[in-house]
Amino acid sequence: MTAFTVEERAERPWVGVSLTGDLAHWGRVNAHVPLIYAALAAAGEIPEGGPIYQYHRMRTVADPMDITVSVPVAAVVEVGDGFETGVIPAGRYLVARPEGGPDTLGRVHGEMWQWANVQGLELAIEERADGIHWRARTEQFLTDPQTEPDRSKWAVEVAYLLQ
Repeated sequence: MTAFTVEERAERPWVGVSLTGDLAHWGRVNAHVPLIYAALAAAGEIPEGGPIYQYHRMRTVADPMDITVSVPVAAVVEVGDGFETGVIPAGRYLVARPEGGPDTLGRVHGEMWQWANVQGLELAIEERADGIHWRARTEQFLTDPQTEPDRSKWAVEVAYLLQ
């Protein structure tokens, strides 16, 4: 089982693109990552880490989901048309840094929900007819795939904002 922590976090500025995507066509979602880095470079801005996938709404993993593909930055900055800016809110987060890369994320999310329930922690979610809406649920990729092609060795951080 994955180890979990509860961490107090400051808000995190980002630049990114919001879209609706699904796992069957995840390449379309991932295609935004190099575009965001290129826009930051063109604007003279320095990324503050690997890409962050912010999940806003999901019904099931097979259904389309609302997501923001983003890159953390030091401060909110405009980089051009087609890119948004914002902040991941400050607060208490349930956090996991699982071993095994992105292929373990489905299992890790399930374990996180169970662990939160056992610990009496409430995730900052709202259940609606069109799915679960999160105030903040993120997956940040900490390993550069250009330097480590083996997905099973990628470091990923999963975080859920708590109530």
